[in-house]
Amino acid sequence: VTPETKHVIYEVEIKELGYGPEPYAVADAHMYADGREIVLFRGMSLKLSGATRETLDAFWGNRRKASPAPLYDRDRLLAFCEGNPSEAFGAPYEVFDSERKIARLPRPPYFFMDRVVRTDPEPWVLKPDGWIEAEYDPPEDEWYFRADRSGVMPFCVLLEIALQPCGWLAAYVGSALRSQKDLKFRNLGGKAVQHMAIAPGGGRLTMRSRLTQASEAVGMIIENFDMQVLQDGEILYEGATNFGFFTAEALAQQVGIRGASTAAYTPSPEEAARGRSHEFPDPAPVAPDDPNHDPATGLAMPAKALRMIDRIDLYMPDGGPHGLGYIRGVKTVDPEEWFFHAHFYQDPVCPGSLGVESFLQLIKFAAMDRWPHLVPTHRFMPLTGVEHEWIYRGQVVRSNRTIEVEAVVSEVREGDAPVIMADGYLKVDGLYIYKMDRFGFQLVER
Repeated sequence: VTPETKHVIYEVEIKELGYGPEPYAVADAHMYADGREIVLFRGMSLKLSGATRETLDAFWGNRRKASPAPLYDRDRLLAFCEGNPSEAFGAPYEVFDSERKIARLPRPPYFFMDRVVRTDPEPWVLKPDGWIEAEYDPPEDEWYFRADRSGVMPFCVLLEIALQPCGWLAAYVGSALRSQKDLKFRNLGGKAVQHMAIAPGGGRLTMRSRLTQASEAVGMIIENFDMQVLQDGEILYEGATNFGFFTAEALAQQVGIRGASTAAYTPSPEEAARGRSHEFPDPAPVAPDDPNHDPATGLAMPAKALRMIDRIDLYMPDGGPHGLGYIRGVKTVDPEEWFFHAHFYQDPVCPGSLGVESFLQLIKFAAMDRWPHLVPTHRFMPLTGVEHEWIYRGQVVRSNRTIEVEAVVSEVREGDAPVIMADGYLKVDGLYIYKMDRFGFQLVER
């Protein structure tokens, strides 16, 4: 093999496997350079010293075992979503069955936990401790795969899969019992990295969560968590996040992202005059329970069931502080939309993950406009290996009127599989409440 060699292939033919009593293998090995065989080894062998047939059988037997019986099955989890909290966790939460209200997990179709199989921490004790493990089996034809129209799990669902076990753990350690007032539970932000996309039919997901810090002051509780999402033992998504328990009065006085009104990019009237707008069609599914499906053959915006912007009211392909693009989308708040029913029972609020989703959809639109020649041949893949961050300092409720989402394209990489990244904000009725940094997509051949 020389510097001029273009392609090398190695082939190994297993001739014998056995135990003597230690496990061993015997093989012939071939090496090819640019199609020509240049090396042949006969009778190569390896022995796994210190192991026996029994130890190997035990190892693989444990790997192939079915999941242990859940400590908390789906019925108990759903009781926390929309039933009696005491049926989910036990007698200490009986007060929330009828007398008081407790912060809930989302309910279907935005609930993504099937069972809890491990609980290291002690119940009813609010202190940093070990991991809990939950599992989720994504149905291959689930509504969000059809609605995203990209061929992979949308980020908003992945984020919920990671966050929901944190909410369950917060209830498991008895957070709601720390106050005589009813408390609401809100995500405040986080930093995380996605390592791999999740395709339909990929199998069971394992979610791990642990409480790393808890503090109480002035009727509020702030809790920090580590979180992981794994598949077949491989980490797909990992990061850290924090949540807060607040009274309704505290949430009603939301002040938004401090300094955002001056930090956010504002186009000049002259720039805005050169921009353009765009209206979207409504492909199916139009709601999570819609059985219809308008599949996409290339780059595409999500279907109506998951699209979180009604229209683009300002797009400047060369705008923004980096000259790479500025885009603003608008959504009218519909108090009857499906996610208010799902998130949460007795406390309807738009999921923060769907706010991030609206921002990602702006990036998708900018990508399709920048690379129109790739629309028939490519599809969107989440950007992997890059740490992203989100901050929430407010909420969208049924009484709000208008959501505005802004994205500033911060980086573009050309090539056969181009990359686009952006930072941005989300406003509700003029108040900046979400901030998103370093999110993006790679466009890959479908």
